[in-house]
Amino acid sequence: MTARPSPFLSAPWWWAGMIVTAGLCGTVAALLLTDRPGPVILLSGVVRAAALLLLALAAVRVPAELRPVFYRLLGATLVYVLAEAAFVLTASSLSISTGDPGLPDLLYLTFYPLVLWALQPLRGGRPLPLMSRLNILATTLTIVLPLYVVLVQASPEQRQLAWWTGVLYPALDAWVLSTLLALLFTRRRLPLIVLPLVTGVLLIVVGDVAYVILSAHGQYSPLHPVTALWTAAMGAFGLSALRALTATTDPEWNRPAWVPALVQAGPYVALGVATLTWALISHGEAVENVTFTGIMALTALLLARQELLGARQRRLTTRLRSTAQALQGSRRDLWRQLHTDDLTGLPNRRACLDRLDGWLAQDPARADVGVLFLDLDGFKNVNDGYGHAAGDEVLRVTGQRLSGLAAQEPDLLPARLSGDEFALVFLGTPERGEALAGQVAALIARPITLPDGQTLTTAGSLGQMHSALTAGVTTSGLLSGADHAMYRMKRDRKAQQVPQRTPTLFD
Repeated sequence: MTARPSPFLSAPWWWAGMIVTAGLCGTVAALLLTDRPGPVILLSGVVRAAALLLLALAAVRVPAELRPVFYRLLGATLVYVLAEAAFVLTASSLSISTGDPGLPDLLYLTFYPLVLWALQPLRGGRPLPLMSRLNILATTLTIVLPLYVVLVQASPEQRQLAWWTGVLYPALDAWVLSTLLALLFTRRRLPLIVLPLVTGVLLIVVGDVAYVILSAHGQYSPLHPVTALWTAAMGAFGLSALRALTATTDPEWNRPAWVPALVQAGPYVALGVATLTWALISHGEAVENVTFTGIMALTALLLARQELLGARQRRLTTRLRSTAQALQGSRRDLWRQLHTDDLTGLPNRRACLDRLDGWLAQDPARADVGVLFLDLDGFKNVNDGYGHAAGDEVLRVTGQRLSGLAAQEPDLLPARLSGDEFALVFLGTPERGEALAGQVAALIARPITLPDGQTLTTAGSLGQMHSALTAGVTTSGLLSGADHAMYRMKRDRKAQQVPQRTPTLFD
């Protein structure tokens, strides 16, 4: 078994990392508002470098099951940082794509499949349910539709390839975010690294959507405060690695009950964002507005239909689960009623026969099975002299004593067959049956105190039949043989007029 590596950092490092990251990102946002590019570039570079360093450390220091996540996430983050550098160095315009896709677009678009690849080990080898996939698709479509309209309206002279390239960024953001949220919905426990990852992807989504809207109106620049969102996203990726590197009392996140409802609302939140986007970029063009309104209405209807189907499916699943649990409980109760004696709580004749059948069926030729048959002597006199309540008490106490013996002896089943007749079936040699008979005789000879305070002393007759003593052994043969042996003992004792004594066995 592979040894689990100890945490690389102590717990205070996690809280310190959160405070430092929040401070750096807040400072970057403040500097952007005051138009100071030099410090912005420096601090943004520090956040990205720290994130890459932490991801690299996590890739070699975390438990083996999480290492693939951080190796792939390190590659995705490195590609994203390279894409940012390529955009700054090669873009001739700082607005949305002004022509065919270039190197920055290729690098940016590579980031998303790498993140999705990094999330695969967190699924535990299980595919996402169909409902989760539909939610992901619906969320993505509600992001794509309004942003495509934004690009068409803002740059009608561009080719469709340029429009679709601009739309792909937030669309793939939505795909990654929806996949993360689906993980939260389908898994009850997840590594704590998922929470910073969700935060980072959410920041990228908001930043990309804002970038599209601002660029469509010619209001985007590298010093716009929206760029602080991407810096904060890189910081969140670094925090996911720091979470995995620091000690914690509970390395997993136990999903709260409200998370499934929140995740189910994802497509509707996306629809609201899409509607808001349309409202912000609408300029009153009748044709475009009517078309877009129709598309959004259709999307809303499809989402509503999906939610109704999902709600009905959840109700049906809950009802089926409740029915299955009730049936299982009824089956247990029925089995208990069919196999348990109500008065003594011992297994009944049916349970005794089932146990004998099971033991004999294992290997009839080599089965080592025995039966002790017990009949309480003079039990009718107890009922006649003390009443049926006293007789029931004698049977209950006898059952309790036999159950106590079975708790100490392996492969021994006591049962009440009928009236004052009991049986003990066991695995072992005839000698074990002799030893058990002595223990049973001692148990039933102990005085019994009745509910009215009177004390009775009982005795019994015992007979044994064993599979080693007969050819072609069967369940009925064992029981009837033990029964006959017990009656022969009772008959012989009466004929000899021997006082009550400890019974012996014979066959």
